[in-house]
Amino acid sequence: MIRDSPPAIVRSFTAAANLAFGETVSLTADVERRQVTEMSSVNKPGGNYLPVIIHGGIAYVSGQLPRRGEDLLYSGKVGAGVDVAAAQEAAALCADLCISAINHATGGEDKIVQVLQLVGYIASAPGFTQQSQVMNGASDRLIERLGDRGRHTRTSVGVAELPRGAPVELSMIAAVRS
Repeated sequence: MIRDSPPAIVRSFTAAANLAFGETVSLTADVERRQVTEMSSVNKPGGNYLPVIIHGGIAYVSGQLPRRGEDLLYSGKVGAGVDVAAAQEAAALCADLCISAINHATGGEDKIVQVLQLVGYIASAPGFTQQSQVMNGASDRLIERLGDRGRHTRTSVGVAELPRGAPVELSMIAAVRS
């Protein structure tokens, strides 16, 4: 994570962030327990890049695949082996992972001021044209979790292939507060 803070300012991790890195912590509040569950679902990057960069109050989230750790939970092309409903579930999971990445970087979901943009890439079989229907799974999840703060602009793109054979990959841009 890159932050635009001066080097002299060091943020301590929350208990949830510490747990995400495998440390044992003691939790007392139910809110913290929910946050730990959320934080523990943050995936490590699959290469030499950062999951989130925060600059000038804007969080840029790298593409998220529908996976838990190294396990891809959905695979295949939408329109050939993956139906729209399953692809919507995959997109909703990717939206959850985008939120998790921001939570991990900022310390909590309450730090999200507004989701600004969501870009979805859908591995599409030839002739498949319902990419925007697939992305409704992600959009609905953001609004379900964040209310009006989850409303966003959106782009849906059909592609031939995605990393690891995933049917969906999402990236997000959101305004955040520190």
